[in-house]
Amino acid sequence: MGGISAPLLTPYHENGEVNYEEYERLAGYVTGAGIHGVFVGGTTGEFVNLTLEERKKLLAAAKKGAAPGAKVMFNVTAMNLRDLQELLDWAGENGADAVSVTAPYYHQYDEEALVSYFCKVAEMAGGQPLYLYNMPGMTHNPIKTSILRKVTERCENLKGIKDSSMDFMTLLEFECEIDKPGFEIITGNDAQVLPALQSGGAGALIAMASVFPELCRSIWDLYQEGDLEGAMKAQKKVLKLRSLVRSIMPVMSHKAMIEMFGFSMGPARFPMRDLTGLERQKVHSVMEELNLLPAGA
Repeated sequence: MGGISAPLLTPYHENGEVNYEEYERLAGYVTGAGIHGVFVGGTTGEFVNLTLEERKKLLAAAKKGAAPGAKVMFNVTAMNLRDLQELLDWAGENGADAVSVTAPYYHQYDEEALVSYFCKVAEMAGGQPLYLYNMPGMTHNPIKTSILRKVTERCENLKGIKDSSMDFMTLLEFECEIDKPGFEIITGNDAQVLPALQSGGAGALIAMASVFPELCRSIWDLYQEGDLEGAMKAQKKVLKLRSLVRSIMPVMSHKAMIEMFGFSMGPARFPMRDLTGLERQKVHSVMEELNLLPAGA
């Protein structure tokens, strides 16, 4: 999953049902623009607001829409073993290149419980490549370095971690402490793509890549080419976009932006809310300021 990946947004029909055809088109859009992979059912994809069946059908749509060679990772996070096994089995049967799991959420768990949880997921995943997803702001159960070290030592199919802690020291500690050949440490923070690459990270899995795939891919390309100044300019644009969505409402602001490129995202899925007219106008103004509006928008 190294490189730049995008957690796909989930579009809906006007009646509230998931729009799988548009999701398939979104997968083709981002991977056709050079994004290395897509993440099905991430935080930006609202997985907690979807049914199991909806999550499973999204994987099939992503596989159908993604460009040849693009990787597809599937979030199998679930709070009970039955649902977890159902999602893992589906991933294996439907061509996911890797699976991902967050820490359990709502309750708080100690280190022993979290290590056992991740090792159980790895066991249930069988031979499927597994990536942990560190999202302590949502789960309230951080994946500490000591936890990650124990799980990497015990689980051969653990291939990496997406760090969305928003704390760059956490990512650096992972890089310093985890010595496993081929293990991928990927940032989930739009603000840290270039710093993560400079510190030895394997790439980024970021929400803004779901809207501006070429811009986000350019950070990777320019850095690989040795054009640090160009990479920094691209990173600054992504930073401004990140500040924009966080000042309004993430996910719905991302959807407002992608709609300007001709995608139909539909109404908000409960318990999200639609943006106001003023909020949409702010999104439009910042995109115009950054010269990111498509022609005619």
